[in-house]
Amino acid sequence: ITQRPMTHYHSWGSQNAWLRQLLMENPLFINPQAAHALGLTDGQWVWIESRQGRMTAKLRFSDAVEPGTVWTWNAIAKAPGAWGLHPDAPESQQAILVNHIVPDTLTSRDGTVTFNNDPITGQAGWYDTKVRVYPSELHEVWPKVAPLKPRRADMVNLPHLRYTTRKGGGR
Repeated sequence: ITQRPMTHYHSWGSQNAWLRQLLMENPLFINPQAAHALGLTDGQWVWIESRQGRMTAKLRFSDAVEPGTVWTWNAIAKAPGAWGLHPDAPESQQAILVNHIVPDTLTSRDGTVTFNNDPITGQAGWYDTKVRVYPSELHEVWPKVAPLKPRRADMVNLPHLRYTTRKGGGR
């Protein structure tokens, strides 16, 4: 299951340097009892595998997650260089992009293929992706996405983000 944090629901929140510093990574949350049954520990790197593909994530325990369900924030991860961010920005190095495991089509038993989209919003059907979670030998976000090149010359991949309205800082 995924959901967007209110601070990142639209691009103006994801582009806000202060809000980005508050929430720059999104672990995979799991019920502690379910994790223990699988031999998993809090903070461990795991594989998340669906019929679409697999990826890694850092695991975090949460009693708020039902057993048999895993949960993460959506809209945190960015491709390196996306939105004019530095290619090493935390959102590209520490956050997970679940698109790697969410199928965009479903195949029924009779072989009919349909798009896996919510009929009202058109968004991908994140809510019905079954996954398997197991220990990972990697201790980093995978798969890696190639850095994007700026589309305009004035998008510079700034190494530091600051909130300021005048030169030298301040209000």
